[in-house]
Amino acid sequence: MSELETHEFRVPALLPEGPYCADCVERLSEALGSMHGVESVEIDPARATVAVAYDAAVLSAEHLEAAAERAGVDIAERISHEADRVRGLDCPDCAATVDKSVAQLEGVLAAGLNFTTGVLLVEYDPATDPRSQVESAVRRMGYGIEPLWAETRAGESGPARPGWLPGTALESSVAVSGTLVALGWLLSAVSADWAARASVICFAAAIVAGGWITARRAVASVSARTLDMNILMTIAVIGAVLLGEWAEGAMVVFLFALGNALEARALVKTRRSVRELMELAPVRSRVRRGGEELELDTEQVVPGDAMIVRGGERVALDAVVTHGECVVDESPVTGESVPVTKSPGDRLYSGSLVVKGLVEAEVTSLVEDSTLARIIYLVEEAQAAKAPSERMVDRFTRYYTPAVIALAAFVALVPPVVGILSGADWGGFEEWVYRSLVLLVVSCPCALVISTPVAVVSAITNASRIGVLVKGGAYLEAAPNTKVIAFDKTGTLTRGRPEVVAVVPLAEPDESRVLEGAGALEAGSTHPVARAVARAAGTDGTVGHLESFRDEVGRGVEATIDGVTYGIGSPTAAHEAGVPFHTIAEGAERLEEAGRTVVVLFSGERALGLIGVADAVRPESREAVEGLRDEGIRHVVMLTGDSERIAEAIAEEVGVEEIRAKLMPDDKVVAVDELAGRLGPVAMVGDGVNDAPALAASDIGIAMGAAGTDAALETADVALMRDDLRLLPRFFRLGRRTRANIVENIVFSVGVKLVVLALALFGVASLWMAVFADTGVALIVIFNGLRLLRE
Repeated sequence: MSELETHEFRVPALLPEGPYCADCVERLSEALGSMHGVESVEIDPARATVAVAYDAAVLSAEHLEAAAERAGVDIAERISHEADRVRGLDCPDCAATVDKSVAQLEGVLAAGLNFTTGVLLVEYDPATDPRSQVESAVRRMGYGIEPLWAETRAGESGPARPGWLPGTALESSVAVSGTLVALGWLLSAVSADWAARASVICFAAAIVAGGWITARRAVASVSARTLDMNILMTIAVIGAVLLGEWAEGAMVVFLFALGNALEARALVKTRRSVRELMELAPVRSRVRRGGEELELDTEQVVPGDAMIVRGGERVALDAVVTHGECVVDESPVTGESVPVTKSPGDRLYSGSLVVKGLVEAEVTSLVEDSTLARIIYLVEEAQAAKAPSERMVDRFTRYYTPAVIALAAFVALVPPVVGILSGADWGGFEEWVYRSLVLLVVSCPCALVISTPVAVVSAITNASRIGVLVKGGAYLEAAPNTKVIAFDKTGTLTRGRPEVVAVVPLAEPDESRVLEGAGALEAGSTHPVARAVARAAGTDGTVGHLESFRDEVGRGVEATIDGVTYGIGSPTAAHEAGVPFHTIAEGAERLEEAGRTVVVLFSGERALGLIGVADAVRPESREAVEGLRDEGIRHVVMLTGDSERIAEAIAEEVGVEEIRAKLMPDDKVVAVDELAGRLGPVAMVGDGVNDAPALAASDIGIAMGAAGTDAALETADVALMRDDLRLLPRFFRLGRRTRANIVENIVFSVGVKLVVLALALFGVASLWMAVFADTGVALIVIFNGLRLLRE
């Protein structure tokens, strides 16, 4: 069995500083793609890289380099990737410092740490392999680090600690610092010289105990040439000590460390969703190969293997049931809380739990291509993407922090100098330096920067739990602005396949007799309408004993059953076979006006009954449309390729006020553009396949039933993981809550900053107030954002 490996190489001919060489790209692609054992070659001109998937049993990376050299194309360096989880991140500035520090290491080609997800992605040259240096650098800055797929959950909020201390290192330092601060305050209340000296010692010890991690991070920030909160806080504490404010310096250190510890703990909740999804996939799988039952690492299982899953076990990979029956809880994938029964031919999704039963199923995906893996990737990607309000905040803080630092320098130097020169009593240097230290602490924008991502990540996590995949905060923010929603009809508002929706007995005594006769005739037919009739009668695929069977295209079916000749076909075909038209006209016309396709069961000149077949409306469609209106959607439109008569019947049933019928896929794009120009932002809901252009043209493209559907997951901005339109109002409600939460966070963060800033200028604010304006407000913002984790 082949073992595929993928290597990525840097191609100097594609670098932006050199001339782009199209001929080099073509030669490289041909040289590598023609090699025996090469599975795929992907060239990325934007990143100046080529990624090659190959059979490691046949080739090596050196063979690939030699082939490129023979083609006259230089492959400068091989690229490998590492993904790690950084633990203990409590502010975006800290993430930027780690990012820059790692990027400066020898052998690291590129590094990116996303604060929201805590994931550090590193591109490196495997010849130097700097992974151990990366780990050491991160730990030196006071953070924990582990491989992304590691199973351990220990030490969520910080680096390793001595075994005799409770909690994490940061939490332990907070506990020690807090105890020393309390002891120092008690001693300061004693009117004795020894007590005063002892209290200063306690405060100094509290500063060291609570500030050593901050100091380490400040040193790392200086090395990375990054100005962050750790540097500002360290300067502020040193300034307080030099001014003799030992008690206030200790209190500032304690409050800052306490805030960071609580922030790190709270942020773990927003990052836990992906980790919980990862834990759903079993690392070992039971398969049958060559008649032998084996237990293998899931990575070793390939499509075509027979996977065995018992009650109480989770499904490791996507598969199709071949033997047995089981009851499956698919809630981790689809959000559906009611278990479903699976039998041969049904799909199993990776991450699902087999509640009861035993099945054998044919594996249909590799572990990295499974439904669960795609969901994890999309959730991580969505959490990492910046929402528009987050980009706006980034632009604001780019000017805010330097401006306040400049103001702090001005306050420390100008007023006392002017006061001395003018002879006015404006206060001494100590007073103005203290005010400037307060401004330095206020200048850190942590609370403001974190205000948007914590809300967005919490909302995306909540959405994924109920079966809605949102590909970024931009779509959550766009949801409240959406005024129009356009539905594709087939497979969206309807079930997507013909079903018997009406039976009208004529010469037969009841509906069951009509269906029984029609089902016997249509049992062996492959026509969609015939299959619908057979399914309703319970005879689909079961051909009974028929004599003189005749099936004519466009005319229907005739056969003899127990010596009696029966026929089934359209009203026209029945009339041509001798059935008087007046006996069927009224009932057929009534069904056709309701958008039904009519078939007639007859025997000789007698019409026995009428059957109405239609693409049945989903039972929840009307409820979903009404729910959307409650969430502020002003206009609901249906786009369909069907006739106007059918479209009008469906629209009336579900409560849609406008229809566009007889549309080709390109016409749907035109319709979406016209609706957007006339009524405002448009959301389009479809299956993500034949209406992909319309989904792309809309402000929010929403695909239904995306579990296991690659096209829908790739095309849509939002994917409903199960066929339930009632998820739509919940998504738009979540969007409104998210935007409101973001506005609350931003207004509160900026408001408190401005108030403390003004108080600092007038000498009213203290250092501990400034710490609250940053760390305290950040905590409030985080906990406010975490409310979006709940329904």
